[in-house]
Amino acid sequence: MSKNHRWWALAAVPVVGLIFFSTQQTGALWSGTQNLNGGTVTSGTLDIAVGAGGTTMSNYPFTALAKSGMIPGSFAQAPLTIRNSGDVAMKYRLQNGAQSNPAVPLTLTVATVANEAACPATGNPSGATQVYTGALIGAQMAQLRTLTPGTSEVLCMRGAIGDNAAQNANTTATFTFAAEVG
Repeated sequence: MSKNHRWWALAAVPVVGLIFFSTQQTGALWSGTQNLNGGTVTSGTLDIAVGAGGTTMSNYPFTALAKSGMIPGSFAQAPLTIRNSGDVAMKYRLQNGAQSNPAVPLTLTVATVANEAACPATGNPSGATQVYTGALIGAQMAQLRTLTPGTSEVLCMRGAIGDNAAQNANTTATFTFAAEVG
C-alpha cells in the first residue's frame, strides 16, 4: 500500500467517527415532551369506628346479640353504630360474619334505621331499610354505604335461630367491616 493511501485511510477514521457521533446525538431530535396542568394531591385519615363506644377496629365481637333461652325461630336484635371517625369521605360495608359455633345456625338481617331507639330488642325496627339478609356465616353486604367525615349510621342487626339448631348450644357472632376512601 502506498504512503498516500495510508494517509487517506488514517484521515477517514476520524470522519467515520464524527459521522457515528453525530448520528448518536441526533437521537434527541426525536424525543417529545408533554406539559400537564398541575393537579392537587390530598391526603387524609380513613378510620371506621364500630359500636356505641366508637371502637376503632375491623373485627367487632358483637355481644349485644347474646340472649339466653332461645329456640328455633326466635331472634335477638340490637343496634350497631358505624361511625366515620376519619377526615375523608368513606365507603364501608359488612365484609364478613362469623360464628363460634356453626351448630347454632343464625340468619342475619341487617337494616339501616334513623337511630338506636328505632331498633328495639323485640319487634320490628321502625323506618328500616334492609341492606342484607342471609346466613350470618359469610355475611357480606353487596353495596357499599357512604359516610362523610364525622357522621354515623345505625344498623339494626337481627340474628334468628335456624330450625335445625343444636339444643343447649351457644354461639357468638363476630363481624368484619371493610372501609375505603369514598
